[in-house]
Amino acid sequence: MSALRAPTVGGLAGGVGATTVARALHAREIGRVGDAGRLPDVVVCRATVSGLALAQRPDTAGPVPPPVLAVTSVGGEADAAVAEALATVGDGWSGPVLLPRVGHWDAVDDPYAEAAALLGRPEPSGQLGRYAEALGQVISILVSGGRLERAEDDRDAVGALRRVRGVRIGPAPSETPWTGFAASVAGTAW
Repeated sequence: MSALRAPTVGGLAGGVGATTVARALHAREIGRVGDAGRLPDVVVCRATVSGLALAQRPDTAGPVPPPVLAVTSVGGEADAAVAEALATVGDGWSGPVLLPRVGHWDAVDDPYAEAAALLGRPEPSGQLGRYAEALGQVISILVSGGRLERAEDDRDAVGALRRVRGVRIGPAPSETPWTGFAASVAGTAW
């Protein structure tokens, strides 16, 4: 396996959980993405009718493996309908991976810090354990599909990602050495 770059994460709309996913994966967040141009490695949408409709629009065809579609659960009775709705999401995605709702993140001071520490915890349980398991699926898809591999001289393998509403896309101020992180969690039993 060649060196891996840090993944990129973007949301198909605002408030879909892209920041939480980016922090949990120690990835670069690019904000809201459109349906034209190259998409980030992980695209997040909400498990709603409108969220899944947005997931039908982007053209994910290209020379690299398709991005992972991470679908943020809204919780409650809506989750029962999500499994059926996920079947309607168009081809061209790796996944989709359903991210379970972590209810207590609504009531903590810094849910992003908890998300960032999640994969380093020994066997989280409950909602956190299910979320960590879903993140493990995302990591497995990214690593096994080869989407994060890059040549040694390729400093910014994400290429030209579509900007939406002034989101700056470029090298991260301080890129996490994701290769070691991915290798450390790839062997973890989720």
